[in-house]
Amino acid sequence: MSFRLAWPDTVSDYYIVVLTAVICILLLVRRGRTRYPPGPKGLPLLGVAHSHPKTEYWKTYAQWGRDYGDHGLISFHVLGRRMVVINSREMAETLLDGRGAIYSDRPFPMMSGHLMNRQKSIFIMSYNERLKSYRKLMHHDFNSRAAQKYWHVQEDEAQILLQGLLRTPENFLAHIDRFSGAVIMKVAFGYEVKSERDYYLQLAQEGMRIGSAAGAPGRWLVDSFPILRHIPNWFPGASFKRKAVEWGRLMYNQSLEPHEYVKRSLAAGTAVPSFTSQYLAPEGGGVATPELEDIVLWTAGALYSGAFDTTASNVRAFILVMMCHPEIQARAQEEIDRVVGRGRLPKISDRGSLPYVEAVIKEVLRWASVSPIALPHATSADDEVLGYKIPKGTMVVVNLWAMLHDAAVYAEPFKFDPTRFLGEKRQPDPRDVVFGRGRRICPGQHIAEASVFIQIASVLATFEIRKELDGTGQEIEPEVAFTTAIVSSVKPFTCRLIPRGKEVKMLIEEGLE
Repeated sequence: MSFRLAWPDTVSDYYIVVLTAVICILLLVRRGRTRYPPGPKGLPLLGVAHSHPKTEYWKTYAQWGRDYGDHGLISFHVLGRRMVVINSREMAETLLDGRGAIYSDRPFPMMSGHLMNRQKSIFIMSYNERLKSYRKLMHHDFNSRAAQKYWHVQEDEAQILLQGLLRTPENFLAHIDRFSGAVIMKVAFGYEVKSERDYYLQLAQEGMRIGSAAGAPGRWLVDSFPILRHIPNWFPGASFKRKAVEWGRLMYNQSLEPHEYVKRSLAAGTAVPSFTSQYLAPEGGGVATPELEDIVLWTAGALYSGAFDTTASNVRAFILVMMCHPEIQARAQEEIDRVVGRGRLPKISDRGSLPYVEAVIKEVLRWASVSPIALPHATSADDEVLGYKIPKGTMVVVNLWAMLHDAAVYAEPFKFDPTRFLGEKRQPDPRDVVFGRGRRICPGQHIAEASVFIQIASVLATFEIRKELDGTGQEIEPEVAFTTAIVSSVKPFTCRLIPRGKEVKMLIEEGLE
């Protein structure tokens, strides 16, 4: 999710810019002398748009929090739109937990919401009765106890992951992506993914690309100035409206096509039990009402698109960091060998007996911060904090990266150190930040945690993760760099995956029979 000011590329687009400038001036004239939280001073009309970084802007927000903030709270405006950024755990607890009735809304984006006809998306929907229905279904199926019924799916897919790594280790990134998509497709729709080139996996990846582009803050003038949505599609500079129609259709199909697959399977009597099938064809008989079916369609679609990249990004980061820290890798492998043994693969039920592996996973979640910025919140009423005014409708950005790299909370925050979560003086559990706070906490947390654990534990049990070699046999130092997107993943890299003995090969192959 990159941030860039979308200046016009053609002469005709200046019609839009001129209209936008007029609206900016009107907003500035109407603006009162409200005392907002402190922050960087911007330019007239533009705000901080001219100085806002295009990449890893969460790091800039964290620095602004140190330079200007009050308890990590800052604010600024971009093209007339006020934004408040929460950089500290303390302020997140105060506002998101303590005042959840005010801070649980979403700012409704014109581009990715209204123009793309995504009003029913769980990711941008206001906190209303329909959203509560979505979350009720998710809680019923994915709470800590209910999520256990999917462990066998995750363990089976972990074995397929190992088989792929054994046969074509150079394609490890694709194998990791396949695992994430396969688990969600089986859980949500009862569909079995056959390969890394599966149609539904490609559909999910395309949806992630569109979602990042459509939701990029600052990219679309219509998000800052909703009045632009009334411009006719044929008007010079209105290509964004035509693109929104196309993208909206593609993203809806991402949810509709697997949903229709389940309906065809139910009609043919071949449906595999799944989240979707249990509501479309209840055990007691009958059929789902059109209203319930629509809710199930959008809920399952959220599982499909929301969990695909986050799980894979955490495992990619794990591979990279183990390659760079062989001593940590060796200690985790020793624990698995001692607790699980070498005669079988780890199971999710082993998790409680592997405290060091669990600490490694927590540190991956903290250090990599694959969701550095939470999906934005919005205030549903005027509020006041520390003497500052936060008006109704203000966009509230929660900087998870800043909280997970706060030196006051995590000593040496840029050092990868699993021991910070062991012993008597443990540092705070990063999962309290990673999976969100308040009424918008991630409902799929338990599924996600189990998926990350079984992949990491399985790979540690069976492979040595080593740096790639150059033509002279010397190790190649990998670049540790992250993308700027809704999900920030480590940039592509290479490594060597070496089986930990002949018995490992037999174990993987036997497990797949």
